[in-house]
Amino acid sequence: MSGEYDERFFPAVFKEVVGFHLRIAQEASFEAFGVMAGKANLKPGWYALLTILNEAGSMTPSELSKHCGRDRSTLTSTLKALAARELIQRERKSDDQRSYEVRLTAVGFDIQRRLHAIAIEHERRLDEILGQDKDMLLAMLRRIASRI
Repeated sequence: MSGEYDERFFPAVFKEVVGFHLRIAQEASFEAFGVMAGKANLKPGWYALLTILNEAGSMTPSELSKHCGRDRSTLTSTLKALAARELIQRERKSDDQRSYEVRLTAVGFDIQRRLHAIAIEHERRLDEILGQDKDMLLAMLRRIASRI
């Protein structure tokens, strides 16, 4: 999508729709991140989950859902993919065998570090694009997220 943003191809009704442009911007950002990550099939959305687990140590899927802003059903398929790639491991909670926690594996820690380096460079590129408007954009995005 990089360099392909051309409003002439968007339906006229969407040209002033904030949600549409948020989605387009996110897709462009994720695509650029993915290109930077190379062909390792590392999804940009994984970075947030791996970083949360890196900082927290371990947590239940419900806790992780709250921290990353994804609903539990969407998160479940992502956790399965992360487990299949051996980036996370699931462990039954000692105090409740019906529940489990997820934590990073050694491979997960390594991938998180690689994605973090990519994220820093990606953020630098976004900073160049936004310039002095970054703080204003972040404030507006926070306002949308907290009120909608």
